[in-house]
Amino acid sequence: MDLELDLGVENNPLASKIIQRWDELKSERTQDEQDWNDLAELLRPQRTGFLTASPTLATRHKALASDPIMAANNFSAGLYGTLISPTNKWFDLKSADPEFAKWGPMKRWQDMASDIVLRSFRPSVSNFYSSGIQLFTDISVFGNSAQYEEMQIGKQRILDVTLSMAEICYVIDAHGEVIEVLRKFDITGTSAADMFGYDNLPEKMRDKADKGGLEKFPFYMQVKRNSSWQKGRIGPRGKRWSSVYVCEVGKAVVRRKGYDEMPFSAARYEVDTGRTYGTGPGYIALPSARVHHQMKAANLRAGQKAADPTLLAPDKDAWALNGLARPGHTIYGGLDFQGRKMLQGLDNFGGTGLSLEMQAGELEAIREAFHWSLTNLVGRTGIGPIEALEMQEQRLRLQAPHLGRIQEEYLAPKIARRFAMMWKAGQIPPPPEGGDNVGLDVQYTSAAAMAQKAAEGVAAVRIINDLGPLAQLDQAKAQRAADRIDVDAYVETLVEARGGKSSLLIDREVADAAAAQRAQQQQQAQMMEMAQAGGGVLKDVAQASGALQQSGGPEGGTQ
Repeated sequence: MDLELDLGVENNPLASKIIQRWDELKSERTQDEQDWNDLAELLRPQRTGFLTASPTLATRHKALASDPIMAANNFSAGLYGTLISPTNKWFDLKSADPEFAKWGPMKRWQDMASDIVLRSFRPSVSNFYSSGIQLFTDISVFGNSAQYEEMQIGKQRILDVTLSMAEICYVIDAHGEVIEVLRKFDITGTSAADMFGYDNLPEKMRDKADKGGLEKFPFYMQVKRNSSWQKGRIGPRGKRWSSVYVCEVGKAVVRRKGYDEMPFSAARYEVDTGRTYGTGPGYIALPSARVHHQMKAANLRAGQKAADPTLLAPDKDAWALNGLARPGHTIYGGLDFQGRKMLQGLDNFGGTGLSLEMQAGELEAIREAFHWSLTNLVGRTGIGPIEALEMQEQRLRLQAPHLGRIQEEYLAPKIARRFAMMWKAGQIPPPPEGGDNVGLDVQYTSAAAMAQKAAEGVAAVRIINDLGPLAQLDQAKAQRAADRIDVDAYVETLVEARGGKSSLLIDREVADAAAAQRAQQQQQAQMMEMAQAGGGVLKDVAQASGALQQSGGPEGGTQ
């Protein structure tokens, strides 16, 4: 059966099944979405629409306080700078065989492949970094995120899009891998015709496209393992992952595609056993954020009553301005002939009892949920470099398990897929002989990873420094301790701690050969010096002997 023949056919059973599948996955997270909606209203107003039929139908909530939003944005910026800062080389590709990875040709190939893959993330090729800050903000607030990746061959670009959790549902297996994705999105009829082709739309949707307009209609996208996959087959059946687009109007399939790798990635901050969706710092801050919002609203209402109280009048004819009091204007009828006030403010302001200290306390709790005191060092005085480094290490220790999950669920699949895309495009040359059957590992060199490696480098330097006083006490024991130090391992540790490329160091065997040659040259030079010195002694002896003979010598003497 040709899969393309069913495109645009209305009441397709597969289309109905996919729409029903969306409803099933959506209903499983009803409780989560109620919290997500509150989080969006208080901490991330851009991401609403969890409790509406479509995200495009949601109205943006008007938050009353900016400080909680700033705390969330500050934390997400810290994650961004710690893990994928574009100013740093945040990962390396290494051979899974440690010894093979140290081989000179393999080291050079690893560095070259790492640079090629890293360049594929730059703005001229991909919008990875701009969409990355959106992803980390979603993780910070909701504890969940979703991103889509696709190579646009005609444009010679790679598309990275961070999607709202309101328009996507996914299924994750026990290994943390995404195995099914359902996405619901709304587009106009004209956009649908451009995206899927006019002839692939059902008749009802073609009428919408012909009429034009700004009305949007729901479409669905399902990506899951291809049960009919056939290796080497051309077309959707030759892809490991199937992709089906469905139009709700007419319940028709409008496109069938496929992918060699799962194009969606889902990163989570913290996940409890048995749950699909995770939680983040925003979930911890949510109770205080709710209280802070209510306190802010109550104090604002109380202040408004005090500043603009309700006015009391005996009747509507006693006030010429019909209840409007304007600064600088005269109110005729405001006093009677005896000078008594005919207007009086309603005295119903007794204060809320909510002090600014109570409100500040809730704000402090929100900030601490986002590690404000550890991440926000800008503008703080009296902090030395050592103390700042210790605070950085403290923050990384607190975030270590969560950063590890983000690297495992988001960055590792992203880098692996990007490598595969570059490899298929012929951008990466083959590895040296013997490297085809050896796997590659991702080693992170981000700020978080480099902070840990820097600690190892500092420890190595301190060990060497600690040996100095020992030499003053016992030279023999100091030499014995120095003999225990592997100089090659020491140098390699320092290079890795400083973030240097592995190709910076030559192979140990080459260094050993150079040292042996240098020792041989030094030995030859010493022998030559000895020979020259010996020749000079013989010459001096010969000269002395000749002088003695000319003078008669001590034995011959003069008569």
